Amino acid sequence: MSNEITKIMVQAQKIKNFRCRKGSAPQVQIKDLEEKLKITLPEPYKFFLEQYGFCLWFGDVVFGLVPLDEDNEDYKSLDVIRATEYYHQRYDNKDEYQSVPEHGLVINSYDGGGYYFLFSEESERAGEVGLFLTETYGQEESKFKSFTDYLSFLVTGTPDLVDVDYDKIMDIIEG
Repeated sequence: MSNEITKIMVQAQKIKNFRCRKGSAPQVQIKDLEEKLKITLPEPYKFFLEQYGFCLWFGDVVFGLVPLDEDNEDYKSLDVIRATEYYHQRYDNKDEYQSVPEHGLVINSYDGGGYYFLFSEESERAGEVGLFLTETYGQEESKFKSFTDYLSFLVTGTPDLVDVDYDKIMDIIEG
């Protein structure tokens, strides 16, 4: 698992404008994240935080833990706690949208409107990453089997999304 993420991140570091946290996220900050959101992180994502904190490059990002003393607003917007709280505030208890799942965290926003959600160990779907779209009123429209698959998809384009019904998405958008 950690070896796969390391290999993917070696490739990511070759992408134009790649950046990640200088130094790893301290264990205390990871523990605080779990306590604040009342979740247990899947091991691959925990390893990612321990080694890279967060990452971004031209065209994509993986939310994570930013340094506590970081004043740069660009980095603050990459904080996974902030992102998760934002999506809960925006979509929970709204008649027109499905609420954000309870067990897990938002690890990326979707440019077309929506977010990628990593299910925590408390979920029946522990470790999976789902794509929830605003065009479908917060319904999940595709998923990855693991955080590692999701990260690989961002960096290399493989594996492909699992269970995507593009016709259904287009019907909803056009409908």
